[in-house]
Formats: sequence, C-alpha cells, structure tokens
Amino acid sequence: MRHVPVSILAIVAIVGVTTLMLSVSMAPDVVFWAIQYIPGPSGPQVEDTVIINLEIGEYISNEITALSETQLSALASGSVHGKDVSTDYTQSLRFAEPGSFMGGHVAFGRDEQNRVSDFLQFDSGDGLFKYQVDFGAGLRSSLDGTQMSDIIDENIRLLGETFTIVDADYNTATNRVEMRLFGGFGSIDLADNNAADDTYYTGGVKINGQNVQSLLKIKATMSGGKPTIYSIQYIPLAEAVQGGNVYVLPLHCLRQYLQRPTALLVPNFDICYKGLGAAAVGPPSPGAISGNEVRIKTVGGDELQMNAANNRGQPYKIPLAQMPGTYGNKGRNFVFVEAAAPGAPNIMLQDYFLVNSKMNVNGVSNVLQYDAIDTTNFRVIFKDLAGATRDVTYDAGTMSGDLLVGEGTYHFVIGAGNALAMDQTNNGAISGNEAVFVLPGGSWVDFGPGFMLTVTTLSRLFDEPMGNENTNIMLTFAGYAGLTVPSPQVTVPGYTFQLVSEEPGVKQALTKWGILFTWDHDNDNDNLKLTVPGAYAGSAPRGGATGNVYITFNPKLKKPAAQAPAGPPKCGDALITKPEYCDPPGSPCADQFRRTGTCSADCMLCEFKAPQVCGNKLLEKGEDCESSADCIVGYACADCKCKAIPPPVCGNQMIDPGEQCEKAVDCGPGYNCINCFCSAMSPVVEKPAPTSNIFARFFAWLASLFGA
Repeated sequence: MRHVPVSILAIVAIVGVTTLMLSVSMAPDVVFWAIQYIPGPSGPQVEDTVIINLEIGEYISNEITALSETQLSALASGSVHGKDVSTDYTQSLRFAEPGSFMGGHVAFGRDEQNRVSDFLQFDSGDGLFKYQVDFGAGLRSSLDGTQMSDIIDENIRLLGETFTIVDADYNTATNRVEMRLFGGFGSIDLADNNAADDTYYTGGVKINGQNVQSLLKIKATMSGGKPTIYSIQYIPLAEAVQGGNVYVLPLHCLRQYLQRPTALLVPNFDICYKGLGAAAVGPPSPGAISGNEVRIKTVGGDELQMNAANNRGQPYKIPLAQMPGTYGNKGRNFVFVEAAAPGAPNIMLQDYFLVNSKMNVNGVSNVLQYDAIDTTNFRVIFKDLAGATRDVTYDAGTMSGDLLVGEGTYHFVIGAGNALAMDQTNNGAISGNEAVFVLPGGSWVDFGPGFMLTVTTLSRLFDEPMGNENTNIMLTFAGYAGLTVPSPQVTVPGYTFQLVSEEPGVKQALTKWGILFTWDHDNDNDNLKLTVPGAYAGSAPRGGATGNVYITFNPKLKKPAAQAPAGPPKCGDALITKPEYCDPPGSPCADQFRRTGTCSADCMLCEFKAPQVCGNKLLEKGEDCESSADCIVGYACADCKCKAIPPPVCGNQMIDPGEQCEKAVDCGPGYNCINCFCSAMSPVVEKPAPTSNIFARFFAWLASLFGA
C-alpha cells in the first residue's frame, strides 16, 4: 500500500470539509444530496451519465425506454464462475413497463412543502425504474437441504460495484427463492414466494434489514435436479420522506427525497433534475437560458398596459385596454384588426396600431402611434413605441403610402378625416386580417375576440407535435381595469393548465410549452407575468422549456450534504446503522475482502473463517467427525459426516461392522469362524494305535507270502 504524506492528506481534508460546508450552507433545509456541477446542453459530456430533455408533462420513458452497457459502463455485462457455476449475465435499466409503472415525468405544481415550482415527479406508489439482471445459462447450484451451496461466496459486479452472494435458498416444494447479497449500501435480502410464476412479489426486498417498498420477480426453475436462476427484476416504488408523490426540485437528485434512499442499491446511482432549460421556473438553474417576460398590469385603476419584447428583442409598452371597456388608453384606440377595405379606414389620429411582418413564428411585430399628418408636404408621422419616429411621404394623387418598419412594408390609404386603412399583416391586401404580437421563441399573443387574449404556440414547435397550444386570458372591467386567468383550461390536447397558489394573492401555472404564468391579484389591481421560453430572431425557435434529467453513476456529479439523522445503533435489531458493519450477530455477511463470514457479536465486523478441510484431524464448523470415535454408538465417520452403521449380514463374504470374520482365514491361529465370530478351537489329543493279537499277525504274514 502506498503511503501519502500527512501534509497532503491534511490539505485534502481541509478542502473537502470546506466544500462540504459550502454545499450545506447553500442548500435548502431538506437537501440531503445536492448537485455539485451539471454542465449545460452545450457543455462537456459527463462521464457515466445519460442526459435527456423532457417537455412539461413528458415522461422519461418517452425519450429513453432502456439503458444498458452501451450507454453506461456501470451496467457492464459479466460472468459468474464457481463450483458447477459458469454463466454470463447482462444488466439493464428501464423507465416504464406497461401495466406495472409509468416512471418519472416533468410537472409543474405544488409539492408537499407548499413550494410552487417545476419538478421531476414520481407519483406515489409508482415505479422509479426497473433494474434487471439476466443470467444467460442460468445461475445454477446443487442443493444442500434448501441452500444453493454452489453459488455461496461467489462475487458478481452489479451497478458498478462488487456484491458477494452470502446466502441463497430454494424451496423445491413452494419454489420460494431467497438470496442475500453483501455490497453497495450493505446487506440486501431478496425473496420471491414463487419463482416459477410470472408475477411480481411485493415486500420481497430488505436493505440493511429495512423493508423497501418494491416489486420483485426472480425467475427460476429446477433443471437437472438443480435450481437455476435466470433473472432478477427489481422495481422500487416511489415512497416520499413525508408521504405522497416524490417531487425532485431543480438542482436536486431523487435519492434525497426517498424514504428509503438505499432503494437505489448503490451509492453512486441517482436520477438528478437540473430544471427547465428556458423558462427559469422556481429556483433558477445556473447556465439556463433566461425566459422572456410579458407583463399585463393595471395602471391607475382604469387602464391595462402590456409590456413585451418582439422577436427582435425590442421592448414595447402597449396601451392595452381602458375603462369602461375598450382597447387603448386615454380615449385612443389600440387597433389590431385592419380595415375591411381600403375605403373603410379605422385608424384615427393619435390611435395606436399593431403590425406584424409574417403570420408565423418568425414574424416581427411592431406597435406604433399615428401621431400626425402634414397635408401640405404630404407627410405622415408615426411614433414607434419602441423609441423611433417614422416620417413617411404619401402620394397626393392616390392618398397612399408605405410604412417601412421592422421586417415589413405596410401599405396605407388615407381616407375621410385623415383616418388610415392599413395592411397590418404585410400580405399585400387590406381586407380585415388580424395582426398578432409575436414573442421571442415563436409564441404569439392574439387579441380578441371580445376582451379575450390568447397566447398561442404552434404545434410544430413542440418536439412531439400534438396540436396548437392556446392559453386564454380575460380582460375585465368590473369597477377597475383588471384581468382573470381561467383555470383549469385544456390548453393543448392531453394537457390541463391549472393555477396553484404560491402565496396569498399569487397564483402560478405552467403551460406545456413552458410558459410560466404568475398572477398577482389584488382587490383593484392585477399584475400578470408570463415567462416565455425562446430566443430572439436569428435563432430557430425550437422545443420550448425542457427539463434536463441526468441518469448518473458519476460520484462527482453529486456529493453528500446534511443527512437526516439516523437513530442510535442497536446491535441485534437487524438494522445496519452506522457505525455497525452488519446486523444481527451470526447473520451471513461478507468482509472487506469479499469473503463470506458471519456477523460478530457486537455487529462491528464480519468474521471470516477459513473453509473446512475434511481429514485434517481438526473438527471444524460443518463437520460431524474426523474419525468414527467422534460419532455415537451405531454410527461411523465417512467424509467427516457421522452415518448410521447398517446391520451386519453374516455369510455375504464382507466383514460388516459388528462382525469378526466371514471365514476361518479371517481369524488368527487357533481360532475358527463360527457365525462370523472367531472362536478358539479345542486342543487335539492323539490316541495310540491299538495292538493286534498273534493270530492276526500270523494271517497277515501268510498273506504277504502269497502276494495277497
């Protein structure tokens, strides 16, 4: 091991503590983890991270359905090798599953702490993601009782970290599978009541002894008399710290809002939300494109004024409406609908009027006042409310001229009383068309019918077109010039615009395009602010406000801040609480070298014991005996297991336990084998031969003479 000088370690420690203190001091009270740095869309790539952009109401799965090792190195495939085990495996993350869960989506509203903002939202009880491990040939093991002994002590690399299988059981009668892995956040227990079916099991996951609300499916079968695991599928469910939906604020990550942060399995995995990239909703995002403001407010109680910039960034203060109920101010009209014909002028001296160069997202709008006419020199003077004066010469014969402003050439005709009829839409005709005010980014404000204003965003601007978005504002004249924002209103098919109260008198809502409405309503005063995503002319309008979501295994992307205090450790409660290493005592675990062992009596370490060796004359854990002397009467030692001695069978030519012999040669000299027992033989006494009489000897002699 290399030794680092103490001075260097001191410097690193000081820098680390300082950084941690800064992160805590700048974070809200509820922040347990905060993003240290997230580059913008044009910034550098982030290692081990996938970045996606979501529109309001859009789900993660709409942009990316699954991730594998192709996108994230933490999901690299691998292999498991061991006794009778050799299988490759793959890993994947999915963010929706039909019939099971929908996953996270970007939304606007109020969270459980009454904060009004945009969020990355996970609905209560819905899945956060699906993590799946597939074993190609299957994770196979023989059974020792119910234990899958062949895979015990095997290591497997999951989600970028090494896990050790410290226990695994398979019940052949019920198909129940139980596994304990040690790694990541600590001890992970998995259980599926029936691995042979195709349904998810709830309540089957514990991490450090704590139940994790989740769905679990372990696919396994008996193959060749051995249980074989083919896949593990895990879906953690959204369970907020304070109940209800999980709302991830901009510049925050999912883990800090979960009741069980360990549900993410490993410390480096998280799903972070940078916030909307254009509308600047809620807490501002560093590097985000600032939204473009439109304000409609009560002025003096009897007038309404609209402040907005056009597609070139020119700011306008538009005299919108006045009591008792007309467009304009101080008795002058604000004209946005051109005359029905050249001979029917409708713009009077001192009136205001709106022109726009194109009836599309690239149109440039201008608001001017018909200030004066010099009939002697045939000149008409227009004041551009953005600050310039236009002096236009007209033809005395035709009583017509052309106003050049912005990107349009607007033909006008002078009629009776010096009133004007003008081509306000730059289409070459004066025929009653209506001009709109085009905002940066392509949305526009349409005035009328009546006293309704409509903020329109064309369908083609959305990444996924679904119809034009139209959000209505109503001008009111009940005692004062004010306004109201209808809520709820369906602004685009499938999306409902809904105001929520931010504070007394203030309401907010967000359109799907990402236009933030902030309405400050008083008894006789209204102030409506629209924060509109987009860029000025010269940049192609695209996308609207999008929320940046980071799916990451990069530890540099986030760092711990103030964590919720844990309860005091209590060895034996089956909950691993720091500084405990394991819990309860005697439970399977893996030490720092990934060797399986058992939890110590004080829960502070995992005690490793060398594997047993049969025949070493040492009686070790798991052994019954080293010799038959270690067994009780009637049992003999075989392979370090005491086994019952079968009853002897005399005459089978095998000396069974309890027998001494099968035949005499099995016994020593002077012994004989009788009923498989050696018995001493009686001594042999030799008797003298009987003596013959004289007659017998005589006849024997005669017989020998004659050859008889």
